[in-house]
Parts: sequence; C-alpha cells; structure tokens
Amino acid sequence: MNRANRLFKGFLAVAALFAMQAEASKIYRWVDAEGKVHLSDKVPTEYSKNARSVLSESGREVDRVQKAKTEEEIAKEQELEKLRAEQQRLIEIQRAKDQVLLRTFRTEDDLLMARNGKLTAIDSNIHVIRGNIRRMKTRLAEMQQSAASMERQGQSLSTNLLKDIEHTRTQLKDSYTTIIQKEQEKEVIRNVAAKDLARFRSLKNLRDENADPQLTAKKDRSLLDTVVICSDDPACDKAWEKVEEYVRKYATTRLQMLSDVIIMSAAPVKDEDISLTASRIRYKDRPGAELFMDLQCKPSPRGADLCQTEQIEQIRVGFKQYLADSLNQ
Repeated sequence: MNRANRLFKGFLAVAALFAMQAEASKIYRWVDAEGKVHLSDKVPTEYSKNARSVLSESGREVDRVQKAKTEEEIAKEQELEKLRAEQQRLIEIQRAKDQVLLRTFRTEDDLLMARNGKLTAIDSNIHVIRGNIRRMKTRLAEMQQSAASMERQGQSLSTNLLKDIEHTRTQLKDSYTTIIQKEQEKEVIRNVAAKDLARFRSLKNLRDENADPQLTAKKDRSLLDTVVICSDDPACDKAWEKVEEYVRKYATTRLQMLSDVIIMSAAPVKDEDISLTASRIRYKDRPGAELFMDLQCKPSPRGADLCQTEQIEQIRVGFKQYLADSLNQ
C-alpha cells in the first residue's frame, strides 16, 4: 500500500512538472491600450480580459482566447437568444397552420366555397333583420299615429302604449347595431380567407391566374361604408347635430324619431320615397361612438331601381364626408 501511494504521488509530481513546463513554454501575443503588439509568457493583469493568442515555440498560433464580454454584450446576447426562440416558436405555429390549411382544403375552389358559404349565411341573417326593421318601422308609425290621435282627442296615453313605443325604438337601435356587427364579421371572413388563399397558393406553388370573383366584383353596399367615428362626447354631439341636418335634408318621408341615439324618418310609402335612419353607438369601454346611416327605399320593383341610382349612391357616400367635414372644423 505504501509503495502504491509513493508511486501515485510520484506520478502527480511528474504531471505537475510537465504542466509547469508547458505553461512556462507558452507565448502570448496580446495588444496594449495603444495598439502595440506584445509577445510574452504572461499577460499583465490589466489586459487579462482582452483577446489574446497562444503561440507555440515555433510561433504558430495554437489557441485563441476571446475578449471577455461586457455586461452589455452579455445582455444583448441573451436578448438575441430570446428573439431567436420566439422566431422559432412563430415558425412552428406557422407550420402547424399550414398543415391544417392543406388538410382542410384540397383546392382553391374548396377554400372559396367555404368562405362564400359563411358570407351567404351572414347575408341571410342580415336580410331577416332588415325585414324585421321594416316591420318595426311600420308598427312604430302606427303606434305614433294612434298616440297622436289620442292626444288630439284629449285622451291620456296608456302605459302599455308608451312602453311599446319605447321598446320598438330600442329594438330598432339594437337591430342596426347587429347589422353593423354582422358586416364587421363579413370583413373579418374576407380578410382571413384572402390571407389563407395567398398562403395556399404559395404552399402549392400555384400561380394567381384565376381571379377571385369576390375581389373583382363590385362590392355590395354596407352600413360599414357610412360609419364615422367620433372620439368624445363633445365631438359626437357636434356630429350628431350634422346627422340630423343630413337626415332632414335628404329623407323624403317625415321625421319619425329623434333622440340622442337614433334619428329616423318614416318608412317609404311611395316608390320615390327615401327613408333615412341614423344611429349612434356609444363605446362601452372608452369615450366616443360610431355614427352610421342606413337608407331604405320602398320594397317594390321601382323602389329597388331607385336604390340602385347614382342619386342614392351619392346620398350614401356623402353622409360620411358631410360628417367628416364637421368633425374637422
């Protein structure tokens, strides 16, 4: 045992001697603060964090020690690693989306049919809501005429009649709000489908040869085309005064409802009648509101033709510009 210990200690001593000799034989090439190159077996303490080369006895570079990184450089490297990790995460997400896209749709037509089906379903819903709006306007007119007749005869209005009138007004406002929301849903569907179609063509190496009918066709009129945003109550109040002016100027039917959230002329009776309804939807989580206008012609062949004329189009388009001018004054 003693002999083994002596041999082991002797081995350590020889190894240490060789290490000392190897260290002593190292030559360092380093640069001082003035840019001068030095060769020495030791690097001064003040330059120990600088870059340096280790040379063999023949002067050949056998190793290189990089400059010690500053805290700022370390922080930048850590930030870069985070960015690379986030980039990789986004790449993986996109790959997963691509796989879903290719599994869901075999052709461009499949994708377009899916989009068109969603849009058609929403349009059907909007059509039903507009039908309800026409009936509510007619019902409101009847109730208001009944109320006016009772007042002329000196009769007091019943509580139920007043409640029905107010309830119908609220339903009208809510119906127009729903139409706006549905139109916004359609915009989201169109935008998502357009991005999916472009990505699908890229993944399939397809050329954009077949024009999308939804993109080339004339866009249907939408309440969104008349939306004007006001930023706070004073601006909204000022714009709302202009809304009333506009409705009074272009509606050919009598003013049927006037409040701080809805201005409505009576439903069209004659083929040449133009009915306008404007709404003010206040934001729930911040100041301001969205103002918009709906135009209605009589639901008859001649009324439908009237709604397709340039005159009606100018009334629709002019609303937004009329309010924008008032907000900028």
